[in-house]
Amino acid sequence: MPVLTAAVVGCGRMGAHTPEKLRQSLPPGWLPLNHAEALRATPGIDLVSLCDLDPESLARAARTYGVKSCFTDYHDLLNVVRPDILAVATRTAGRCEILRAAALSGVRGIHAEKPLSTSLRACQETLAVLRDRGVWFTYGTIRRFMDVYRLARQIVAGGEIGELRSVTVEHGRELLLWGHPHSVDLLVFFGGCRDVAHVQATCEIDAAAIAKNVVDDDPILTSAFVKFSNGVDGFITTTGGFTTRLSGTRGGLAVVADGSRIELWKRPNGSHYELIHEPRSVAPTMSGTQRALAELRAAVLSGQAPSMALEDVEASQRILFEIASSSLAGGARFRLAEVDPDFTITGRFGALYA
Repeated sequence: MPVLTAAVVGCGRMGAHTPEKLRQSLPPGWLPLNHAEALRATPGIDLVSLCDLDPESLARAARTYGVKSCFTDYHDLLNVVRPDILAVATRTAGRCEILRAAALSGVRGIHAEKPLSTSLRACQETLAVLRDRGVWFTYGTIRRFMDVYRLARQIVAGGEIGELRSVTVEHGRELLLWGHPHSVDLLVFFGGCRDVAHVQATCEIDAAAIAKNVVDDDPILTSAFVKFSNGVDGFITTTGGFTTRLSGTRGGLAVVADGSRIELWKRPNGSHYELIHEPRSVAPTMSGTQRALAELRAAVLSGQAPSMALEDVEASQRILFEIASSSLAGGARFRLAEVDPDFTITGRFGALYA
């Protein structure tokens, strides 16, 4: 089996450290979660180097994974190690610069955490560099890589609940850039469409954090409605439990408790009210992070494109900025053409995680 070399930039929680309390609370199919552990668990990938600005985080990761090649400057890592695959789990600010530098240095595959950027322009410019350099890319919205969510989409595609009408993500009270890249990606993933007709949303945004086209905060999303051009409606609510509900013309489906199981309801022919309950069990074969990296490895070696396209990444980023723009406009309908590409959300933690 050909072996590709890999490195991780950013050795925090998603990069290299999954706290034990979190491990014990996650449903099946989530572990390995962090980049370093998932790289180690993926056949044909050799984790050879780590990078972090914090010497303590770097040293902890080096001990945990037995990595001797360590750097505090990602430029040095790229120039000295020249890995085939780079996993990037830094804070959002500066992440696009790392991705572009990696692409220009010859890295062949990149897996990056979400959100991709703090502005739409930075997102589009970064994706353009990846396309131009032929770099394969996977993204940290890892639920779409999990077996349970993929089975749910297969059930819908097979017509078991009829024509899909709406997707609802119950994500709880969460920050827009910190948590809702997952929500909007699930809308795109299940809705089967990247083109948005309009968005209407409300967020809690600190008025003192707003200056011209910058929000120096990470808004708390209170509600969002996304109308896709194919007619599917997408909803994000503050209901807790992270259940994703798919409603069709002949029934519905729910991926319950963050992927713990699938609940399916079918409406018999001719019935308006009766529903037949059919639970579906799923035995995960690998975690979402691991499958994203496995697809990335396959792409580098064979040219087989990952299941998540760059266009999916851009669509989810667009929706995030449309949500914030709609909220700033008092919850008015907002379309992509109305979003300032330089409109910036810094993602600085607000009151929710202060």
